[in-house]
Amino acid sequence: MFFLILTLSSVALSESMSTSRMCSKILLPVCGSDGKTYSNKCLMECAGVSLAYDGECSSKTGCACPLHINPVCGTDQKTYDNECLLNCTGYLKAHNGECETQKVCACPFILLPVCGKDGKTYDNECLMNCQSVEKEHDGECKKAELFAPVEPVCMCNSMYFPVCGSDGVTYDNECLMHCHNVKEGYPGACKS
Repeated sequence: MFFLILTLSSVALSESMSTSRMCSKILLPVCGSDGKTYSNKCLMECAGVSLAYDGECSSKTGCACPLHINPVCGTDQKTYDNECLLNCTGYLKAHNGECETQKVCACPFILLPVCGKDGKTYDNECLMNCQSVEKEHDGECKKAELFAPVEPVCMCNSMYFPVCGSDGVTYDNECLMHCHNVKEGYPGACKS
């Protein structure tokens, strides 16, 4: 029985402890944080390496990282679960934490106009919410007037054909008299 135990185990020297440790030769591959596949967890620990994940290392770049989550933002504007995974890409760390990303909105192609508090009309409430705008009312926003309302302008020529208006005022021509909403009295200047 003693002989059987010796054949199923091997002696590994731990780098961290300069003592020998017995590890089995049972094949249960694990991937170490150094990107190397070890026959089992015991042999990996004896090499002073932490566990990246169970199973053989699959990364072709030889980069294996621990499974802990500590987000970092890369200079490629992508968020990585940890700095090790970022380093595997060759990009630099922009900052700790997640990258700021623009909100992606998936809205239906439905035309139900709403007016936002920003004075803009949106095709539907979903599109308005994507812009973080509150709703003013259903339907299109009223068009803002570009110019202040003005009195109608009366365009007349400058020809002098005097007319006396029913108001007793002489106008240079009939057109100017009508611009003042006055009925014609008689042709020519008014007689005082």
